[in-house]
Amino acid sequence: MALSSLRRTLLSMLIPVAFLTSGVSLFVSSMALKDQVNAAFDRALAGALKSMSANVRTISGGLAMEQSYYMMEFMEYTISSQVYFRVATEDGLSEIGFTGMPLPPVGLVNNQPIFYNAQYLGEPLRIAAVALESDGRLQTYQDSRVLIQAGENISERDAFIHKVIIQNLIQDIAVLSLFILLILAGTLLALRPLRKLSSEVRHRSPDNLEPISDASLPREVRPLVQTINLHMDRYARKSREQQQFLDDASHQLKTPLAVLLTQVDFALTLAKTDEMKEVLEAIQLRLNNTAQMTHQMVALSRVRDAADQLRTRATLGTVDLCQQAGQVVDELWSLARSRRQDLGLDAPTQPVWVAGEAWLLQQALSNMVSNAIKYCPRGARITVSVRSEGDVCSIQVEDDGPGMSTDDMSKAGHRFRRGEAGKALQGSGLGLAIVQAIAQIHGARMSLQPGPRLRGLIVRLEFDASDR
Repeated sequence: MALSSLRRTLLSMLIPVAFLTSGVSLFVSSMALKDQVNAAFDRALAGALKSMSANVRTISGGLAMEQSYYMMEFMEYTISSQVYFRVATEDGLSEIGFTGMPLPPVGLVNNQPIFYNAQYLGEPLRIAAVALESDGRLQTYQDSRVLIQAGENISERDAFIHKVIIQNLIQDIAVLSLFILLILAGTLLALRPLRKLSSEVRHRSPDNLEPISDASLPREVRPLVQTINLHMDRYARKSREQQQFLDDASHQLKTPLAVLLTQVDFALTLAKTDEMKEVLEAIQLRLNNTAQMTHQMVALSRVRDAADQLRTRATLGTVDLCQQAGQVVDELWSLARSRRQDLGLDAPTQPVWVAGEAWLLQQALSNMVSNAIKYCPRGARITVSVRSEGDVCSIQVEDDGPGMSTDDMSKAGHRFRRGEAGKALQGSGLGLAIVQAIAQIHGARMSLQPGPRLRGLIVRLEFDASDR
């Protein structure tokens, strides 16, 4: 049978067993308690028999018993119930006490008391009986013995037994409740490492294929974790091989693409017809787009390699966002000027420190600014801003270009995903994917929102502030 839940399986096995064990224990203890109480009360009846035997007299051939009132009162106090007694000869000719008390169901052996239950005067009685040999002075048939009987109403005895059983039942219920709580707590504690392991794996980065530590896991779970680690290691090796192939292919494409672009440029100088120039310009545009895509794929590969290396390091370095923003603006200022765009920087004079890798953050910011330059029309205004507010530092690129739709902004950061506004232009759809990957490495948050008056686009990266 398939086990849908370890916790449910453990509880469904342990709790019924606990109930069954407690029930059997209560039944056995109740039977033993009843026997012990009966034995204690029977010893009181046996004492009454001995007391009566000591007071039986056979004087002048008759039967007599000297039993004081105080003796009877003491017996009733000891037994906690009304006491019935009878002393008679076996032939029934002489009788003292309560007449007609039921005789035992089996024959009596001399001087050996027996105990039995019977009904007398409409009341349930517990009776003790013993037979004594006659001393020969009784005027009875030959070999007639003296029978002595002492009885008590068993209502008080049954009430006492019932009271003690109820007390034991309450005690067993308390113990059972505590036992069930211990079972629940023990099950939760035993499965806690599994829940912790599940949470750790669930919150891992999709690219994190590092082995799962089994140091704090129970011995029974370690083989499963070791098997998972082995499977992840196989997958990581296969992924590295595939990634290495893509990286090598991207690097190898750069040289032939550069050669082809040079040859197309040279062919354009030799083209003699407009048709030939149009064809060569189309080839040149396609080659430029392919070269750009290759460059971004190489950049994405470097970002992934950096992420793998940073996972093995305890901490990141510290980077000044103002310095990185200034370098990127200086590098891309000429490109923006060639498109008649206004590229500016708005940053504080003091450094804004965050934990990170300088070249990765520069790569992310460069992609953000390059996208704005590419997709904004001539005459657009692009501003790179750096802010520090409390424990949050941010860097953003704001433009007044065509912007993006709500659906496009929700899907931004996916590889090869391009918005509607950019489909008319050449591009690879990897720019924001690289930015998103770098943000994840640094624990930053990338957000996109429309500019003022719903015009243009604001791409922001938010970091936790860091002391240098």
